[in-house]
Amino acid sequence: MGIAGGLAAVLLVYNGVAFNLALHGEDHKPRDPATGLLVGSEPRDLGPEDGPCAALFIHGFGGAGTDFAGLPERLAESGWRVRVMLLPGHGTHPRDMGRQTPETLLDAVRDEVRGLRERHDTVVLISHSMGGALSTLAASEMPVDGLVLGAPYFGVTYRWYYVLPPELWGQMTAPFVRWVYKGRLFMQVNRKEAREHIVCYTWLPSSAIRTLTRLGKRARADETLEKVTCPVLVLHGRNDVASSPKAMEKALERMASRDKRLVWLERSNHHMYWDYDQEQVFDEILAFAAKIRGAEAH
Repeated sequence: MGIAGGLAAVLLVYNGVAFNLALHGEDHKPRDPATGLLVGSEPRDLGPEDGPCAALFIHGFGGAGTDFAGLPERLAESGWRVRVMLLPGHGTHPRDMGRQTPETLLDAVRDEVRGLRERHDTVVLISHSMGGALSTLAASEMPVDGLVLGAPYFGVTYRWYYVLPPELWGQMTAPFVRWVYKGRLFMQVNRKEAREHIVCYTWLPSSAIRTLTRLGKRARADETLEKVTCPVLVLHGRNDVASSPKAMEKALERMASRDKRLVWLERSNHHMYWDYDQEQVFDEILAFAAKIRGAEAH
């Protein structure tokens, strides 16, 4: 058979097994009987409907609104109207995620921002991971009053043993490896007991990873960043092994906003809303929201 034939056979078996696991793996997770969505992934609206200030929560890659732990409730209690969205292809089945493009994901965010803007004077975007790339793109082309980037994705954290950039590995292997295992084992949060509360897919289609890479490239482009002029708060784990701290720093530096603040988290990994610095994260974002609300009031 030879090495090439043996490798092809291994990949054929892997892709077949992975497809079956991805196809049926999500079937055992609890779902809302009315919507069919994974429990915990449902879009939510919180807080006063007629309040002047609104916040849109944009979750991460393969995740859902549970990415933010109890922050949406805390912000709603302070008087904000809160919308926790669900991105297309999420909360249903990984196959749906594989059908998405950067534009379908960004269009969903645009629609949510427009809806909030019609009913509220002030709109702030609060994001996690891929949601950070999407909210950066939205803020570069739409009127937004504030931007909170939690562990934003502008690139994958590089490790010396990768040899090549992770994005390049993804491009090279995508034609041969159709599904990638994530699961709770690779959920990057230092506080391990938090894993059971975070809704995410167990298997991810490689086509969705290509979409993620394209979003990051667009979000970190100069022509995007030079159009971000609203106040920006970034919170990032210093040792985040998923979203690159270096790529984030470069992106933040090139944003045109005059009001930019970076908060390093010393005890948190990628899922920083759930990790050991959670109270600091919540306090920083609530203070940022109060500052935006006060500025708009004057």
